[in-house]
Amino acid sequence: MIDVRGMRRLTWTGIRRAIAVVLVLLGTAAASGSAVLGIRHGQELRGAGAVDSPAIPDTAYAGELPRVGRFETDVTYSCYGMAGNGEVSSHMLWDDAWFDGDPRVYNHDLARASSVLAALAYAESGFYQSGSKTPPYMENVLHQLGFDMVETGSYRFRSEVVDEVLDVMTQQSDGVAYGLARKELMPAPDGTPRELIAVSVRGSYGSEWLSNFNLGAGEAAAAAEALADERSHDHTGYQVAALEILGELDAWVDEADARGAEVSVLLTGHSRGGAVAGLLAAMLDDRAAAGTGEDARTEADAAAQAPMQRAPRVFAYTFASPRTTLNARGNDARYGNIFNIVNPADLVTNLPLESWGYVRYGVDVPLPSLDDEGFGERFAAMQDAFEHLTGGRDSYDAEAETAIDGVVAELARTVPTAGALMTPRGVASVAAACALRINPTRILRGHYPSVYIAWMESLPGLAVDAGRPA
Repeated sequence: MIDVRGMRRLTWTGIRRAIAVVLVLLGTAAASGSAVLGIRHGQELRGAGAVDSPAIPDTAYAGELPRVGRFETDVTYSCYGMAGNGEVSSHMLWDDAWFDGDPRVYNHDLARASSVLAALAYAESGFYQSGSKTPPYMENVLHQLGFDMVETGSYRFRSEVVDEVLDVMTQQSDGVAYGLARKELMPAPDGTPRELIAVSVRGSYGSEWLSNFNLGAGEAAAAAEALADERSHDHTGYQVAALEILGELDAWVDEADARGAEVSVLLTGHSRGGAVAGLLAAMLDDRAAAGTGEDARTEADAAAQAPMQRAPRVFAYTFASPRTTLNARGNDARYGNIFNIVNPADLVTNLPLESWGYVRYGVDVPLPSLDDEGFGERFAAMQDAFEHLTGGRDSYDAEAETAIDGVVAELARTVPTAGALMTPRGVASVAAACALRINPTRILRGHYPSVYIAWMESLPGLAVDAGRPA
């Protein structure tokens, strides 16, 4: 006779033991994970335990390239979103004379080169992962372009999985990785030395995605008629990152100034990196305006307020940047040196919503739209450039632009403010609008750096007059 009750006791005993084992394993994993994070946090505080920053090559390319003036060179780097190791090659034109021109005049050749520099900010991450054999793409390429000093130390504790988890635990997701580089330009006609400082900002990486949602209290501040703090308008997550870079950039500019050099600054980045680069450019523009007496408004952050002995000339080209500010003056002529290249088939460039009051500082420069005359030929040329760059023709579906327009219109109707986005109803509205109208994979392809690079390579220029501030 089968002892059913005995079997049940054995079954429940087994289940309880299994549960106990799982709990013990989870507890052990949690304790182990906490220990690992604690050790890593200690290493970060001491500046130890991370991959050391590379040096730019001393002899590579020596004598092969005219690294001053105007020249062309083939550069190799990895491109986010590509299969395998993602390595691609681009034929780059570079001309030091670009920085003799007016920063407020759009320069398509400089924009095209900047699109590659923006992609380098992602490519550098691989070098800073322990055990990786990925080369330091940023140092290598910038050396080819004649930069004699490159600093990428900000990647050291921002490129490993454990660092990304630690940033979430310590609420440091507003951090940013970026590269700084210096190049000597030909002296001015009066013999004054001139230097170019380039800054390439990495887009969202790991826990930094959370920073995109850190809008801050800007919405409430924007309602006030009198606002002393200029930066209160700005997206908080991007502002924190921009101020971090500004502190380091100031030191580089001060050193150049101490050498008596005139300084030009090139700022670029893709996605969140573009947002941070654009906001950083706006901070420099505000400082320059305050220094000339053009604007008497004060700024909250000491770093953004600190005077420079000689304001640098700022060239800024951003790609796929989300909107960054509620500042109603964000499109003023003061920021006419900031050019934001945006793909109409890229959802990210539509966020945060314009209907919530958000804009990008400077001039929005749209890539070809589905409704433009001759779009089919331009899109085919872009696909050819994409295939040449990546070896494949799988770019993106231009029809995604229509789907994105529908999502944006639906969100503007159902989520009237940025504050409403954080409510259960707002979250449900976003989920419903996206689920009904878009395929995430299809939409993301229009955001990839490779697509922006291919567009820039295939187009002879872009029209900016319609978007230029008055």
